[in-house]
Amino acid sequence: MTTKVAGRIATAGVVFALTTIGSRAEEIELPTFDVVATTPLGGGNIDVAKSPFAVWQTSSQDIQTFNDTTLPDTLARQAPGVTVGNVSGNDFQPDLSYRGFDATAVTGTPIGLAVYQNGVRINEAFGDTVNWELIPENAIDRTAIVAGNPIFGLNALGGAVTINMKNGFTWQGFDADIRAGSFGRAQEELQYGKQIGNYSVYVAATQINDGGWRVDGASQISNFYGDVGYKANGFESHLQLTVGDSQLGAAAFTPLQELQSSWNSIYTVPQTTENKMAMLTWTGNYAYSNTLSFQGGAYFRAFNQAHVDGNSTSVEGCPPDSCLNGSPVHDTFGNVIPDLSNGGAIDLGEIDRTWTQSRSLGASVQAVDTDKLAGHDNTLTVGASLDYGWTRFNGNSQLGIVPSFVNNSLPVIGLPFIIDEPDSFLNPIAAHANNTYTGLYALDTYSVNDRLTVTAGGRFNYAGINLSGENGALLNGFSNFMHVNPTLGFTYKLTPDINFYAGYAMTNRAPTPLELGCADPNNPCIIDNFLSSDPKLKQVVGQTFELGFRGQNALAPLGPQWGKLQWSAGLFRTTLNNDILPLQSPANGFGYFANVGTTLRQGAEVSAQWTGDKWSAYANYTYIDAIYLTTFEEPSPFNPLADANGNILITNGTQIAGIPKNTVKVGVDYAVTDKWRVGADMVAASGQVIMGNENGALPQVPGYAIFGLHTSYQIAKQVQAYGLIQNLFDQRYYTAGALFDITSFPNAAPFLTNPTSLGPGRPFAVYGGVRITL
Repeated sequence: MTTKVAGRIATAGVVFALTTIGSRAEEIELPTFDVVATTPLGGGNIDVAKSPFAVWQTSSQDIQTFNDTTLPDTLARQAPGVTVGNVSGNDFQPDLSYRGFDATAVTGTPIGLAVYQNGVRINEAFGDTVNWELIPENAIDRTAIVAGNPIFGLNALGGAVTINMKNGFTWQGFDADIRAGSFGRAQEELQYGKQIGNYSVYVAATQINDGGWRVDGASQISNFYGDVGYKANGFESHLQLTVGDSQLGAAAFTPLQELQSSWNSIYTVPQTTENKMAMLTWTGNYAYSNTLSFQGGAYFRAFNQAHVDGNSTSVEGCPPDSCLNGSPVHDTFGNVIPDLSNGGAIDLGEIDRTWTQSRSLGASVQAVDTDKLAGHDNTLTVGASLDYGWTRFNGNSQLGIVPSFVNNSLPVIGLPFIIDEPDSFLNPIAAHANNTYTGLYALDTYSVNDRLTVTAGGRFNYAGINLSGENGALLNGFSNFMHVNPTLGFTYKLTPDINFYAGYAMTNRAPTPLELGCADPNNPCIIDNFLSSDPKLKQVVGQTFELGFRGQNALAPLGPQWGKLQWSAGLFRTTLNNDILPLQSPANGFGYFANVGTTLRQGAEVSAQWTGDKWSAYANYTYIDAIYLTTFEEPSPFNPLADANGNILITNGTQIAGIPKNTVKVGVDYAVTDKWRVGADMVAASGQVIMGNENGALPQVPGYAIFGLHTSYQIAKQVQAYGLIQNLFDQRYYTAGALFDITSFPNAAPFLTNPTSLGPGRPFAVYGGVRITL
């Protein structure tokens, strides 16, 4: 055993020892679920055994057992088919992928998952992004991942993530949680719930301050969630408020050679993101009779983002002026910007800033009839939704210099020149976007007999998007997209505890306002920022086939001492027609969106969950084969084997970048005594293709295996101490990668000769805390 590893294990022992004092702990076991929601609003819940698609669910109890900080932490640790990347460079803004479909805060990433909070779609109006850090983790009651169900609307190509929050009817008491640990982490969480007759109240707040383990990677996050409820005579109503504020250091991908020198290094600074969000939601449910109920919801969401991004630039020094493609560069006052490079002796860069202000509102209603049909169980759900959003987007580029490599980074020092070249892609921009989304859906689950259940339904989606631009932006036009998405499936009970399921679903996603505003290869954008022009893009249409087996109570014949075992095993296959991908421009950091033909994501999942008297454990394995089914030329100007035009050839069968083929997850929790619990978990993933390196010109992202530990000790009935360790063996691993231009900073960084740029994973970290429950 090396000294380094021994030190890690010794530290782990200290953390575990610090939590060993106290009185009886409430028994904790991994949650099990018997029903699943078939629509965002719920109400039409069916037995999980009757779902023709894969379903995975978890609860607040599971989050607390493993002391997860965010919901993506929970999903990455345990959910089958889920991997988490780090394109943004900040652990609080992860790229969550399920079966190769993404839900991320990184603007410009094609989004293939719909995410709902209390029935409200929280994919942001402008780019369908999901800001995970704005969801207060301690207020989450339960979460589900539902694969391939078109009833969940736009973006549900790979499935939907549904998040139900706590309220005063489902959670009562007071809970305070204080945590501290590595990288200057200080975290406080509070929640309170109470029912008073027919009324209820619930509030939760979180505050996280984290110094970050990357250069300039500090984060401050504040969240609040409140719910006021009323329930009587079959009617239940809730008014909810969610507020979030985050300031995040966003390191992005970093050149491999920098990471080999220092794990905390980043490429360029500044890199920051500031998010502010407030959402007011109303949800209601009315049971008209024992078999007929109505659900509804309405919301208003306000989201503001300010993003600062230090980059290389296409501007050069042409003494006595700065120039772009041989022509002088002007600022916003019409003046020619002088040469800032001192005749080429100093590298130039730019600080790109964007401001996004989005507002969205909407409503949804549905009716659920559970009356028997021809004497057989039947659940019929019909509903409609309407969402409207409007966004104002501004951006500019400030010219600067990059004098040297300092503090493991390349700082771009901004000078008082805002670039204004209307005939290029470097000019201030002001854009407006309006988007209207409408959905009509129906779903029926019918029990033909005691063994066979058939599900059929569909959803009509309409998306209308209007773009307009100022300051030279070529953004004027209206695009609309319509599609009918059917679904059909069945389940068959082979034994009382084992059933077979099979299903087909069609889903679609419309191009986002961002993608429509950045679809011209002749006018590329900073891929997560500026807009330039709006050629037409086609909507993406997905078709999913899935089949498998699921079972429970497999150990019951052996006696109750053997505990409870739930398991599932399945195959899935999703093809996307007219898939939209971000493509790279010769200008470093710039790109555009395009339809690239047909892609395929297919594979297998096997999972098991066991709960015993003192032990609980889970394990799952996912295989994903993600490939292109179309031959085309992909722009990859920094690939060493690119042709004279900077392209590489993508052929039928080429692997899609950023998707590991194999993932394995294992976790265990053990009650050492009635007061002390310990546990461990492991997440492993195989290698993946680097974006822009699909031809294998360079080594790809290697695989990894990460181990964690957790423990808790009940000091008194209301007081618990806990500790956790992440990345126990301090594994140096990468979660994704891309290529960059090694010639961007020849003076400040001449040592950068390898175009590989990677997203490093979090190193060894240890945290401890105290939880008080009243």
